[in-house]
Amino acid sequence: MTTERAGTGPTTATGGVLPPIVPLALIVGVSPFATDMYIPALPTIARELGTTPGVVQLSLTAFLVAFAVGQLLAGPVSDGIGRRPLLLVGTAGFALASVGCALAPDVGTLVATRVLQGLAGAAGAVAGRAMVSDTTTGPRTAKVFGTLAAINALGPVVAPLAGGAVLTVGSWRLMFVVLAVLGAAFTVAVVLRFGETLPPAARGGTGFRANGRRIRDLLAIGRFRAYVLTGVLSTIGFFAYIATSSFVFQQQYGFSEQRYTLVFATNASMMVVTTLVFRRVVGRFSEDTLLTAGLATGTLGSAVVLVAALAGLGPVPVWCALAVVTGAWGFVLPAAMTRTQHVGAAHPGTAAALQGGLTFGLGGLGTPLAGALGGTATAMGGVMVSLMAAAVVVQVLATRRGRTA
Repeated sequence: MTTERAGTGPTTATGGVLPPIVPLALIVGVSPFATDMYIPALPTIARELGTTPGVVQLSLTAFLVAFAVGQLLAGPVSDGIGRRPLLLVGTAGFALASVGCALAPDVGTLVATRVLQGLAGAAGAVAGRAMVSDTTTGPRTAKVFGTLAAINALGPVVAPLAGGAVLTVGSWRLMFVVLAVLGAAFTVAVVLRFGETLPPAARGGTGFRANGRRIRDLLAIGRFRAYVLTGVLSTIGFFAYIATSSFVFQQQYGFSEQRYTLVFATNASMMVVTTLVFRRVVGRFSEDTLLTAGLATGTLGSAVVLVAALAGLGPVPVWCALAVVTGAWGFVLPAAMTRTQHVGAAHPGTAAALQGGLTFGLGGLGTPLAGALGGTATAMGGVMVSLMAAAVVVQVLATRRGRTA
């Protein structure tokens, strides 16, 4: 099996057997699940811990930043020591950190344990994505990433519903107990079902110098930088929705926690549908075409959010427009993953780290940005449309430049 890896020439897939898809997808997606599950409880957490919404949102920002930094650290290391050790450390560490979140007595402790949770989740996420590059090539890689995205897309549907259900029988602390149990189950799955996919002969050495060299190699590729920048810009816009929508619908529009959960879940279900569509059409259309279409559609939906908010049309048009945005993300996420991993396939773990780490780290700026601008539907829509439109521009210009190069 061969594929053309940008900047490296033809290479041969050296990996072993791809681990079971469902457990792999759950491990890769558990960290976003950890974010979406407790979003409906953010206002409640603020009240119970005696702090402001802006401060409790720091627990979300801290998690996203730690998730980003953790990927940047873990990815190059996985190219040097293999994937399975990082999966074990990540899943076990996630379980322990979740226990810490459940026991947090104040917002400072909650933020600190969320940092540990993000670091641990990052190790599993980046190693899991690299396993796909180790064991697949060509269109098969795109379809596997589409499958992972489709399964992960269920997270935003199931997580808030699960969070809302937990709030009906217990406090927000019980949510983190559930996450701890999931982390423990994933650790067992890795021990029993996951083999190493990066043979010793394919590893590139460890240490800061070797890791730095791998990072420099990838960042020297112009198309790789463009994909990462596109991901960063669009994710800032998307995270503005993730972090702000609970306050918009509950405080501005007067929705209950359960009703907001329905909003979030129905919007997220659009992503499930579109990721399945992506798997069907990825062989007929190029990944760049699908990525551009997703970004353009997301920009259009964001613009409608802003216009509806400015015109005071109420929650329903905003809700529907957000469904368009989340639907577009079903194309953006797998297409961006596939293209970034393809261009950076010389060092799959490092490519996954840079794509995920920089995207989530800088993309996490969208969480406090919309809140700092007022936390309203207008602020949310303004941030979303500005950044997603910028992502479209970068993608279109980079694609054209690639065709003329």
